[in-house]
Amino acid sequence: MSVTAEPDTVGDRPGAPGVPPLGRQGPATFLALIGIVWFAVCVDVIARWVTSGEEFRPAPRIGPDVMADWRLIALRIFEGISLAVMAAFIWFCVVKPLRETGRLGLDGRFVIGGIICFVADAFLNVQQYLFAWNSANVNRGVWVRFLPFHNPEAPSRYAESLIWGPPMYIYFCAGVAIVACHEAARVRRRWPSITKFRLFVAIFIFEFMFDFIVENVVIRTTHAYAFAKTYAPLTLWAGEVHQFPIYESILVAFVGCVFTWARMEAFETSPGRAAGQSPIEVGVERWRPSLQPHVRNFAVLGFCMVTLVFVYHLPFNWLGLIGTSHADLPSYLLPG
Repeated sequence: MSVTAEPDTVGDRPGAPGVPPLGRQGPATFLALIGIVWFAVCVDVIARWVTSGEEFRPAPRIGPDVMADWRLIALRIFEGISLAVMAAFIWFCVVKPLRETGRLGLDGRFVIGGIICFVADAFLNVQQYLFAWNSANVNRGVWVRFLPFHNPEAPSRYAESLIWGPPMYIYFCAGVAIVACHEAARVRRRWPSITKFRLFVAIFIFEFMFDFIVENVVIRTTHAYAFAKTYAPLTLWAGEVHQFPIYESILVAFVGCVFTWARMEAFETSPGRAAGQSPIEVGVERWRPSLQPHVRNFAVLGFCMVTLVFVYHLPFNWLGLIGTSHADLPSYLLPG
């Protein structure tokens, strides 16, 4: 009995004879495109905010509640410490490397990316007033009204901090990554057989505790901010002015782990990646040398934005919008 061979239909499959393999592009170009788009959005949002007149002014002080003097002093100390921390990061990660080598490293790009991505902080209240701001913060109102996806019925007259806000996008991202990589190197020297999974479990715990302690100390001592509406099953001290959603620290820890991973990988040797190159920058070599620094800068900015939006802002907003735990806020933490 003869067997009739079926037509060869595998020739169209990737990797089949006659079909050349697809080259590995790397994410740099795609992330750079995201970075360029986000930078353009930031320029547009800030320009419209600054020239709005109505929105670009300090948020109104809401009464009748008045902050205790010691809380106001604590708030000013927190603002001063935050400025000093941001200045230190800018000096050691941006200015000093540029003066010594004329080049910006990954840490410097993370710092600049964090400052630019601070514009996304207003996404916290783009739909509802989920994150409460103290009207005593040094502020010029907020730019939330000009962000994409803003709900016209959501409040837009509250005091987004211009002093302690941006540093949080530095030390919870670049800062924890620098410290975690330093400590991870010590752990790996001490226990050479430790797996990457166990290492990142330890890093996650460290970053979770760091956020939990810092945020709760700030909230309880300064009333600089509060969580106005949260998902009750995952909220500690629900209904109190200092109620704290445990998912805040979980999400911040995940963000820190992503930044730590990118920085740690830059120090690892890997096929298809140049020494000292992070996974974010793979593919930048496809561009001509004069454009590579710009592609690298925007790629890191795109990475920062994608990480913050998808790992932090979207989950935070979703859990807040379905939340039922409303904090008992003093009037100075309410929007105008």
